[in-house]
Amino acid sequence: MLHIITPAYRFENFDKIYNSILMDNDIHWHITKSNKREELGYDFIKTDKRITLYNVDCEDNEMFKKRNAVLETIKDGYFCFIDDDTIFHEAMYEKYIECKEHNFIGMIIGQQLDWDGKIRLIASKPVYGRIDTGNVLSHHSCLKEVRWPSSHIQGVNQKDYLFWNSVFEFYDKKCGILNKPISHYNRLRPDYRIIKKLKN
Repeated sequence: MLHIITPAYRFENFDKIYNSILMDNDIHWHITKSNKREELGYDFIKTDKRITLYNVDCEDNEMFKKRNAVLETIKDGYFCFIDDDTIFHEAMYEKYIECKEHNFIGMIIGQQLDWDGKIRLIASKPVYGRIDTGNVLSHHSCLKEVRWPSSHIQGVNQKDYLFWNSVFEFYDKKCGILNKPISHYNRLRPDYRIIKKLKN
């Protein structure tokens, strides 16, 4: 099973995300939202058996609680994250199939594409400022010990790095490096694209 985890904040994007995810039956899409928010309002969330919706007792901006609500339930297969401002990259699924066939236990870090199709992140071991929530595929075994951090630590304000570095340490500071894109960054955020253009 490939578990895909998406904390809901931008409700307007979920039809686009859904349409980007392959229809294979070994995909389980976990969507989490604050129980203080309205319902998502998409019929496919109720009818597609591959989707589980979690109403988490948290504030809407407490992403760590949304993510951990899912991480606590995963007991098999592999997992990855898609934030609610981007789409699924089919190469992530292809890598999952390869890992499953070889019974790979560990983490795979791939490249990430920016909104314009250019490489945003190269593949490397977890480095502060050089890793994202979505460009990693991991075996579930690390979840016996690892959870998404609830706060930053002194000098480090990137929770993506803190989480994936904890996974890296769980696997004895070893990871697979894939010099191929397996994720997109902010593909559904036009505001980000405008800011990026202005900076350039």
